[in-house]
Amino acid sequence: MMADNAGFSDPSLIKTVGKLAQGIFNRSSFSIGPPGSPTFLINEIYKKKSGDDLDDTAARIMQGFFVLCDAIDRAGSTEPDKIQAALKATDLKPDQLIMGYRGVKFDDKGQNVLASGLVIQLQDGENYVPVWPKDRAKTAPMLPYKGW
Repeated sequence: MMADNAGFSDPSLIKTVGKLAQGIFNRSSFSIGPPGSPTFLINEIYKKKSGDDLDDTAARIMQGFFVLCDAIDRAGSTEPDKIQAALKATDLKPDQLIMGYRGVKFDDKGQNVLASGLVIQLQDGENYVPVWPKDRAKTAPMLPYKGW
């Protein structure tokens, strides 16, 4: 079964039916990362406050806030025109992000042309892990999918 975010990214799904949903695939752009990594450390701070791990939706919201903070800092101002110009000039690299994007750079319509996704799979009881694309996978997909 393949999901596209929605309730499948909600931490309560894993708490409620995680053992029953082993093998489910989902689309995401976020992975907690290995212990000590920036994403792992940010997740630990988030988890202390919320009781849950970051999921794709919460991480995207946080990433958007970080991009805006970076633009305001580079603008050196809170004037909307200066912030907008700084956003248009944004060119963040993957190592500056918590999301699994190739970076952040906006086109003329304000879309991030470097956004990219992962296919994640619920494995090992209570964790989604990246399984595709191969260069960003932590493990191979668990196949065949056994379902419920």
